[in-house]
Amino acid sequence: MAPGAAYSVDQVLVPGKTSGYVVYNVFDTGTIATDPDIDPDQTAVNLAAAGDDDVDKSAIVVCVSDHEDSGQNEPYEQAAGGQVAALNRPIIQPTLAALGVSAIEPLNTYKIGFGYSIEQWYTPHTIADTPPFTLPLTDPHAFAFGADGIPTHVWVPRRTEQPGVRRINDIDDLGEAFAGPHHERADHGQPEVFHMTGDPQAYLHNSLTGPDGSGRGPFGLLTFTTEGDLPISWSIKASPAPERYLREVDLTDDELRAWDASWQAYYRGTGPKPTLPLAPGSNSPAPKAGVIMNLPVQAPATASKVTNTTTVVAAPTRCVSGRQVRVTLRRKAHKGSIRYLAAKGTRTVKARRMGGRLRAKANFRGVSAAPGSYAAVMVHQKLRGEWYKTARLFKLC
Repeated sequence: MAPGAAYSVDQVLVPGKTSGYVVYNVFDTGTIATDPDIDPDQTAVNLAAAGDDDVDKSAIVVCVSDHEDSGQNEPYEQAAGGQVAALNRPIIQPTLAALGVSAIEPLNTYKIGFGYSIEQWYTPHTIADTPPFTLPLTDPHAFAFGADGIPTHVWVPRRTEQPGVRRINDIDDLGEAFAGPHHERADHGQPEVFHMTGDPQAYLHNSLTGPDGSGRGPFGLLTFTTEGDLPISWSIKASPAPERYLREVDLTDDELRAWDASWQAYYRGTGPKPTLPLAPGSNSPAPKAGVIMNLPVQAPATASKVTNTTTVVAAPTRCVSGRQVRVTLRRKAHKGSIRYLAAKGTRTVKARRMGGRLRAKANFRGVSAAPGSYAAVMVHQKLRGEWYKTARLFKLC
């Protein structure tokens, strides 16, 4: 350090040409080998790269503050493999926000909602001095700074979970295990921008229909998450943060069974009403036959006035559909098909041109359902060279 310099060096990140960084927080300054900083008129020695690698002098990072030893500017820590982690990064805890059974019978699927809370946010880095002073925050993924100099948002782009300090924003379900590690999806439509106050209702998983029919809206009624997709998890870590900052939440088969059991206890009057909210477009699970003290909770679209009563409920009354419906694709569609749940399983029917329009027939004959139930027909159609997916509902019986 030059004599009379206004600052001292508290931390040095020394890069090798092929080996990554080594973080130094104490220094051999000739007087002692554990000096907490490099003060003016001092020279630190033995700042080497890892192993026998040569130092890449053009990429050295130096962190400075005042001459006080009590307040050190050491914002980074050593990570494995020559990586460096930033300590002043948010810790984002994903949460399970909602769960429910599809309100459209006989899909027998689930809708899952996620949220997140903030365990740690950016804080000012104050250096002990007379008077104390605060160093500015630096993070290229942070934005929308408030009057206090603290960013209110952080960007965590989607990325599958991997070791290291890089970001992670990954929704996983069991199906990805069968696709292999080279085909794992990072994009499930989950949020990428996170707010300092958290968001308890941030994301509906597998919401296939939206207000614009695009398949990306959060208000869809259709749900295509089954028990075979479990476990489902959401993992989040900002970049470049230590691996211990990674947080995740999951829904396992055991947790789903415990959730169902808690609703059954509520129906029997032997337990409280579960507090986890139902996801939009979903109902509470169907009660098992027996003595019912509290009735199930249904989606608002089909809800009626509910009063507590004591009754004996057998298996729900069913009806058998005899309907066939013809689905007409959009006028400019030049290719398409429909997919629906028939009496003997899922069927896909190719659309054929009739009367100048592409049409396909859905046969619901023999489908057993509760009276008043609706069936979903997924419509795939190609318009102007692009494929579009929408859903249509038809009453079964």
